[in-house]
Amino acid sequence: MTWNAELKLAVQAAKAAGALLLDAARRPATVLSEENNDIKLQVDRDAEALILDQLAPSGHPVLAEESGEHGLKEGAAYWVVDPLDGTMNFSRGIPLCCVSIALCVSDTPVLGVIYDHNRDECFSGGEGLGAWLNAEPMSVSPTEQPKNAVLATGFPHRMDFSEPSMKAFLARTRQFKKVRMIGTAALAAVYVACGRVDAYAEENTMLWDVAAGVALVKAAGGRAELTYSESGKWVRNVRCASSQSVFDGTAEASH
Repeated sequence: MTWNAELKLAVQAAKAAGALLLDAARRPATVLSEENNDIKLQVDRDAEALILDQLAPSGHPVLAEESGEHGLKEGAAYWVVDPLDGTMNFSRGIPLCCVSIALCVSDTPVLGVIYDHNRDECFSGGEGLGAWLNAEPMSVSPTEQPKNAVLATGFPHRMDFSEPSMKAFLARTRQFKKVRMIGTAALAAVYVACGRVDAYAEENTMLWDVAAGVALVKAAGGRAELTYSESGKWVRNVRCASSQSVFDGTAEASH
């Protein structure tokens, strides 16, 4: 099955939400809650409402970060929406945040759109659709070995930051040439798709953070995998890479 109409609709929705976020960034953010390492802003909800309105003509159910499940049915394709990935960055004026929209069938992302409104970069594509950065085709890097690779990762919300845990993290990631943490899972994944980094791995992240990026990595010629976590219904472990050998190296970095 082709998803051309859905891809076009998702691009329109992501760009509309990006325009809203750019406008909101000119004013002080309204904070709704701050718990542990997380922050929620009013603009998250505003952007999500706009996206859901834009996607409504498709008739597909929706899983959205802010408002949850909307009519999900077993076996039916459904949208997965993160209206603002990198909310903490947004709240501090750090220009590393984005809109992320995916279409999934069962637990498999079949298309993704990630819009970096700060740079006006729209990453789009999926199964049978190719992979695109604005109007140009994109592909993963040619990097073949972890020792030459840049790994993007992050600390999950539930991570134990004890000294033994941090030492174990360093031991797992030291096989890579460099490690980057940018504070947005969606951009970390799509940077694999466009060749800016060579791998991304993280445990216990939410499906809406990474679904679009996984679809785009696959469309761009890379390896990507989502596995279930015991931490919650929509919590996933994610691994993405430019090649099989780099992908194999992420197995150690992701747990």
